[in-house]
Amino acid sequence: MKLHLEFSPPFNEVTKTINEIFDFEKELTLAELIEFFGQKYGERFTELVWEKGNKGVFSKFLSIIINGRSYQHDKFLETRLKDGDQIVFIYIYFGG
Repeated sequence: MKLHLEFSPPFNEVTKTINEIFDFEKELTLAELIEFFGQKYGERFTELVWEKGNKGVFSKFLSIIINGRSYQHDKFLETRLKDGDQIVFIYIYFGG
């Protein structure tokens, strides 16, 4: 199963890349993908995902877009990813 990932700032500072294709042997959930990235890229990646280190509560700045659609619901972490999915990790900054 191939997943196409895009890492926007500040994620690309951690991953050292903007775009990458990952090939997995089996389907994953979004939670499993985040766990994989935490192991691959370290604690800084995990800190960007979770609100103040509270695993399971997404950072208020984080948006994960799957196939052009940004959404979150109660079972978002259980979302099954499919071959060819395009996933974007992006931080939404506000201010002026």
